[in-house]
Amino acid sequence: MRRQKVLVDIPVAIAIELKDLSKTFTNVLLNIDSLYELQLKKELSLAKEISVWREIAKQLRTAEIPEDQKEKYEEQIRKLEKGIFDLYPITVNSKRGEADLIIGKVFASEGSSISYYSGVAGVTNNNFSDVIEKYDLKLDNLCLELSVNKNNEQQSIKKKVPAIKCLDVFSLTGGLNVSHKPICVFYSGDSPENISSLSNMTVFLNLYVFRFKALTINLAKRYLLDSVLLEELSDYEISMLLLIWLRGHDVGHFIGEDSLSEGMSEFDKDYMILHELKSDMIALSSFKLFSDDVLSNGLLEKIYYLSVAEMLRYIRRGNVLMHPDSASAYIAWRYFEHSGALKYDSVECKFIINLGLLEDSVSIFTKELLKIFEDGDPEHARQFIERFGSMETTNENDLSPMDCSGTLRRVINDTDIPHFIDYNFIIDK
Repeated sequence: MRRQKVLVDIPVAIAIELKDLSKTFTNVLLNIDSLYELQLKKELSLAKEISVWREIAKQLRTAEIPEDQKEKYEEQIRKLEKGIFDLYPITVNSKRGEADLIIGKVFASEGSSISYYSGVAGVTNNNFSDVIEKYDLKLDNLCLELSVNKNNEQQSIKKKVPAIKCLDVFSLTGGLNVSHKPICVFYSGDSPENISSLSNMTVFLNLYVFRFKALTINLAKRYLLDSVLLEELSDYEISMLLLIWLRGHDVGHFIGEDSLSEGMSEFDKDYMILHELKSDMIALSSFKLFSDDVLSNGLLEKIYYLSVAEMLRYIRRGNVLMHPDSASAYIAWRYFEHSGALKYDSVECKFIINLGLLEDSVSIFTKELLKIFEDGDPEHARQFIERFGSMETTNENDLSPMDCSGTLRRVINDTDIPHFIDYNFIIDK
């Protein structure tokens, strides 16, 4: 089965004061890409690596960057030269906006534990800062609703979640520029913790929105009844709903006790799948808290449809065992089918979402997952995964799970709708 990739033009507005800087950032990313390519070929010698970092430092030293930032950046380059696993951002302000360059190493997006050189450059998007603030204000209520307020957790959860920033990207490179392009990165932000602490989060908002419009909405139009709910969304609404969904998911990683990590490695596939699944369900659980403000006027119904459509897109990556987030989406889909929240209409040849049953299913499923992490029984956790059947790939020509239904298999293997997206960045003249 040959999977298609769609090329999408993405216009990016850059303030005139930042134009020269954006060119410098793009040139830096060319150097990062050279490190990445040598990594892939296993030809990256220490001498070559140091040489490239010296060139990057030289490029940035002549750029219009505040001197205190230059000093910080050169210090970070020295750390990166020593092999530290993290990303480092540099932000430059102008009267009309700010631009970010983020470079360093990230885990490969294909499920590998190897870290690869990566980079991204873009302009800051502050249009949704108030949305994030409104969401975070209700985190205490969310913890109370989920009954995870033991040990005063409802007072400390805000301190655990990552700081979030939105970026409209104009260049990607290295490990971030792969077929299933990531839409966010995490880094420690000068804190002493490793990147796994997720202390800073940058969302590539324009990539996220264009990916949704190019892939997810087309999936919804073909396979979800009432998909018109998504087709009628404005770009602003799409951005807002995707950001709420993503924020809810990442907050979900920090909610509830985690005794499971005491008996399972954090790199255990089953553990990672369950963590993604718990976070997905917590995100879905959180939406009803906002029905009177950010999700009023019909947006609550639309974000549920958006979430289900995104599940389909994740499942379509195929070979779900390679991707914990895809496996999570697949398990959630199977669970919702079992509960009756998702049904296939053989007349319309589309899936029907029962929103009432979906909300009930999410509530029950979330509590069950929180209990699994609280109890910390690895055997029970693995049995939970196995109850949804084998997620092994059917064969080399069919990347859908072995036990998946025929109707879902057709969605996964439908090559009329592209599986991947590539971007052609167009910077305004």
